[in-house]
Amino acid sequence: MIRAGFRADDPEWTGPLAWGQRSIWEAMRLVGAPGDRYFNFTRTVAVPRAAGSPGPETVARALAMVVERHDSLRTRVRIGPDGEPYQVVGVSGGIAAEVGADLVADAVAEDRFDPAEDWPVRAGLVIRDGVVEQVILAFCHTAADGYAGDIVARDLRVALLRRALPGPSERLRDLVSRQEGADAARGERSVAFWERRMAELGGPVFEPSREAVAATPRYQRLTMVSPALDRASRALSVRYGVSTSTVLLAAACVEVARIAGRPGAAMTPLVNNRFGRQDRDLVTSLGQLGLFVLPPGDGRDEGAGVSRGREGFHELMGSARAAALRAYRHAYYDPAELNRRLGGADPLCCFNDQRPVEAVTPVGEVPDEGEIRSALALTEIVPQSGLEELNCRFCVHVTGEPDRLRVLVTADSLHVAPRDLETFLRGMEALVVGGV
Repeated sequence: MIRAGFRADDPEWTGPLAWGQRSIWEAMRLVGAPGDRYFNFTRTVAVPRAAGSPGPETVARALAMVVERHDSLRTRVRIGPDGEPYQVVGVSGGIAAEVGADLVADAVAEDRFDPAEDWPVRAGLVIRDGVVEQVILAFCHTAADGYAGDIVARDLRVALLRRALPGPSERLRDLVSRQEGADAARGERSVAFWERRMAELGGPVFEPSREAVAATPRYQRLTMVSPALDRASRALSVRYGVSTSTVLLAAACVEVARIAGRPGAAMTPLVNNRFGRQDRDLVTSLGQLGLFVLPPGDGRDEGAGVSRGREGFHELMGSARAAALRAYRHAYYDPAELNRRLGGADPLCCFNDQRPVEAVTPVGEVPDEGEIRSALALTEIVPQSGLEELNCRFCVHVTGEPDRLRVLVTADSLHVAPRDLETFLRGMEALVVGGV
């Protein structure tokens, strides 16, 4: 184990959490320790060949430069006497970096972060013959989201190559000041949008299940690996001029309505909120949940989602495109105010597309219908170990490499029967492939 010692130029700062930080802090608080380690995530950086053959100390210095540039990576979150969270941005300290030949990302991220005491990033340096070949970064989610993790990985590569970085990015104190001032009106519009849409939805998406006893563990999980879904979503993305993420979000929402037996449903996609120039290089947890609502009608059969086939999917996308834009536009708000106004409303169905940006917008040749349908035979359904604690009743995570799209669904067995997880995944695949 070595230590990447850092000393930043900015002064120490103490202040409230930014909106995105508050959102993820609330989710972690609901799960509690030790279950909040579920929110840890990683990025693996291959050391560029042009960086020479750096040893652990050289890599540690490059990591320290990144931490000095981004103040969220030297931030601790604590609880005040009033029970409210606040953050302290530190000036100096050291990031722990484990050194070894057999380190893997899961092991580096396994231990929970104590947000009040630990620096919110740690590293694993994978070495061979004294040379670092890979750097595994593990993040506490209060400090960074997936997009921010990509920024940190990019900056670490630059630091290894150039031994220098650009000046500091926007600081947390500047973001908080904006949200308390210039961005407040936008936040209020978003909260008002949520109030209207939640009232129209008229109740929880999933009522308590009729199952007599909850499953063990309570939160059941299932993964589908589907080359056909990957190819079909790319083809439909090009046809309708939307991202593959929007195609999958719409299909997921339809299938949620189907297994819940409702005429319409809603999902809460995670929106990265980096629409402003000043936020492009900002490392923090800036993402928040949007509200994507598919109302009854527009060709959908009550309790049955949408009719299968190209015509039915065409009608669906007519509503989905506008619903997605509304969700993305209204995903920037003060979560404390939203909670107050909604009065502890039902936790909805989360949708988190964790793929990098370049994987969401297809490039290259579009697969044809025959290629897509022939890939259906390659679909795999893979059981996953369950969880005892989670802050959501129904979660959909999209990951995977090109041509091997992975959809992981997690559900609270007190509200969703475990047998419905495979029904949901198969239905989502059938809907998208049938839309081609």
